[in-house]
Amino acid sequence: YFIAPESEVYKIGKEIPWKDAALVEPFAIGAHCTNRGRVVPEDTVLILGTGTIGAIILQNCKAKGCKTVICCDVSDSSLERAKRYGADYVINTKTENLINRVQEITNGKGVTIAFDSACFPGSLTLIMQPGIVCNAGRVVPMGFVTQPEAITQAMINQRELDIIGSRMSCFQFEPTIKHMEDHKFNLDGIATNFIKFSHIQEVFDHMDKPDPSVIKMVILFEE
Repeated sequence: YFIAPESEVYKIGKEIPWKDAALVEPFAIGAHCTNRGRVVPEDTVLILGTGTIGAIILQNCKAKGCKTVICCDVSDSSLERAKRYGADYVINTKTENLINRVQEITNGKGVTIAFDSACFPGSLTLIMQPGIVCNAGRVVPMGFVTQPEAITQAMINQRELDIIGSRMSCFQFEPTIKHMEDHKFNLDGIATNFIKFSHIQEVFDHMDKPDPSVIKMVILFEE
């Protein structure tokens, strides 16, 4: 995400700090997918993957009043971050059985909506296993994996699942800016590295050799 830091604020309506303004677009993606998923306060939510988009979906669900949001990941540090952003339960799928934990948390009912923000080959099939999403529940895949998955018509129709595609941030910039102005989101730690354009090589270095501490980079244009 690119933004010029000529001043300490980037004015959109009220004043928003420029570092926060750089996050409007990804938070708008979270707003759009939760709208597409018809999230309401009564929902019990599962989010697979607690990277940047997963953490943002979590905060959008909490902003919509959801009382129970379950976050899943293979990284304990990422799950700890999810707790700071409001996750009610976390599951490390490397060390815990996802179905068993969901059944335990939901008293055998399953979640009403699941977001796949992990987006690896097989992740959509994973969250569609019986016992995770309840009958007549909703599944929102966020990825663009092109490899086929082992999903059948029976998996969808026997349980009357809604599979809801979502991409981009349609009409969500203004509502997202309003939420930011009203301090409804915790933005600490969403963007971890702010890199001047004159040091752009650092961005490519982090891409070539990923550092777990680098979660989201913001490139700063200089005058």
